[in-house]
Amino acid sequence: MDASGLSKEELVRHIESMNAEMIELQAALREAKGQSDWMGDAMKARTRVLNERMKELDCVYHAVRILRDPDLRLEQRIGRIVDLLPKAWLRPDIACARAVLGEREFRTGRFAPGPWALKTPITVKGQEVGSLEVVYLSASPAMDEGPFLREERELLRVVAECLGAAYELDAA
Repeated sequence: MDASGLSKEELVRHIESMNAEMIELQAALREAKGQSDWMGDAMKARTRVLNERMKELDCVYHAVRILRDPDLRLEQRIGRIVDLLPKAWLRPDIACARAVLGEREFRTGRFAPGPWALKTPITVKGQEVGSLEVVYLSASPAMDEGPFLREERELLRVVAECLGAAYELDAA
């Protein structure tokens, strides 16, 4: 717009109009940035969740491979699977694991009983023959089940079922 032909009042009104438009544009920009920040945070949260599921799935894949390895004895299989478990947990830096089958115990190197434990039975034909547990060595923020995720409970249950099946096959 050519301001040379405008009166002083028309110029002031034009400047006020442009200022109002600029304020609206700044507000819209702030809102868009807020939505962008929210979307970025949501994407980061979703990525964290997906990374956790990938660790759990990786644990199952490795456990199945170990269970199918014909060159390993049952005790070796159980020991290797127990060693896998802490890596699949949300806080692998403070996690340790133990399996008890009959009179045998298999544990990670730094296993210690503690108040932050997730434990499930190992069964064969409906009879409990042992247990599988993951323990946090120090406190961790509250999640679904104390410091543990709901999906970690399910992972522990699935691995315990696999160990029970392997124990049953070995005993046959």
